[in-house]
Amino acid sequence: MAALRQLLKPIVTPLVHPFRGSVTWACQRGILSSRARRFFPWGWVTEPFTIHGDGWSCRWFPTDFDTVGHRIFWSGFHQWEKETVPVILENLRSARCFMDIGANCGIYTVLGCTLNPQLKAVSIEPVPKIYAALKNNVERNGYSPRVQVLNLAVGDRNGVVPFHEAEDATQGSLAEQGYAGQKGKLIQVRCTTLDALVDELKIEPDFLKIDVEGFEHAVVKGAVEVLKRFRPRIVLEANPTDPADVVTEVLSAAGYNFYNITDSGPVQRPAVDPVHEFRNWLCVPA
Repeated sequence: MAALRQLLKPIVTPLVHPFRGSVTWACQRGILSSRARRFFPWGWVTEPFTIHGDGWSCRWFPTDFDTVGHRIFWSGFHQWEKETVPVILENLRSARCFMDIGANCGIYTVLGCTLNPQLKAVSIEPVPKIYAALKNNVERNGYSPRVQVLNLAVGDRNGVVPFHEAEDATQGSLAEQGYAGQKGKLIQVRCTTLDALVDELKIEPDFLKIDVEGFEHAVVKGAVEVLKRFRPRIVLEANPTDPADVVTEVLSAAGYNFYNITDSGPVQRPAVDPVHEFRNWLCVPA
């Protein structure tokens, strides 16, 4: 069967390509199961496509390493971060200044600018090739006038630091040995604290998304003044092996409440206590 499929592929692929846009629309709407990808060319996910929302749409320009874009092509937001996406989009609609810390290829930056014409954003990604993809998505959607795209890391210190560029493009981290055993290589990147960066850019952030593979605690430790002065709402990731007690300590001192984002919505908890099933948290100033 596999041999027959390979034989037919050069003939079938050009014939079905005109239906590519309709296929991704149907998959994103849940009309066609994402399992349909078995019957269509894998290469479709590396070509530009439209992301469809309720009354809005934007364009996406994926790369071969953009696994987030690949999943959205086949299933929209029915699988990827399905409980977290509505919470982030709700906050993006009302935000004025969004900082996307660990932006990867920029999905939340692009969605935020699409949903909220008044939004200004700072989108941060330390890995050069992913930064290039992020910048391309921002530019080709026409959002450059509203978005500053920065090639650096955010943590609890300023200077040039080692950064682990993982083979999995979603798993880059300040963990020099690789986050959770990820394979990859060390590169040198500029690192800054959020306090220093906000002061440098002269901005007033009111919403932060922090997804930095185990170093969320370092980001909030370097953001004491930002938390005190601007009181931003925060969505951050906390995995079971992460030092979430530090996140809890810093944010509690700043007067924040914690909500685990579940498939039933945000549920208030006394602390950021990582659970495997629901990894993302909404942190709100009291």
